[in-house]
Amino acid sequence: MPSLQGNVELGDYLSIGYFEQEMAPGNTTTCIEEIWKEFPSYTQYQVRSALAKCGLTTNHIESQVRVLSGGEQAKVRLCKLINRETNVLLLDEPTNHLDVEAKEELKRALKEYKGSILLICHEPEFYEGIATRVIDCREWALKLS
Repeated sequence: MPSLQGNVELGDYLSIGYFEQEMAPGNTTTCIEEIWKEFPSYTQYQVRSALAKCGLTTNHIESQVRVLSGGEQAKVRLCKLINRETNVLLLDEPTNHLDVEAKEELKRALKEYKGSILLICHEPEFYEGIATRVIDCREWALKLS
């Protein structure tokens, strides 16, 4: 969809990481294949270790991503994001489907992140302590003609 007005100018030396709210439908890859697509130089040990650090078990790692729960799928997407060098993060509802422990770990990691973060989130208890500016969009309305 084209913008309604204005323009965007990207600065030099941006390395953007994007966390999408949902994975593309019809994905038949396993978790291992999903990470290897992003990081082809990783060994199998490195792929498995990266996924395990994101809270996925051996059974999850060897399963197709589409059969995992929403939270497990989010952990695969987070795994791709945290293993990439970035200086800007765009996070679209990263807490959806995550359990309390995973949310706390994500919050801890975001507090330590040295780059800029644009976070879309409906949970004030999550973004409090992270956000330096909050834009409340509740008053806005989407009008389709």
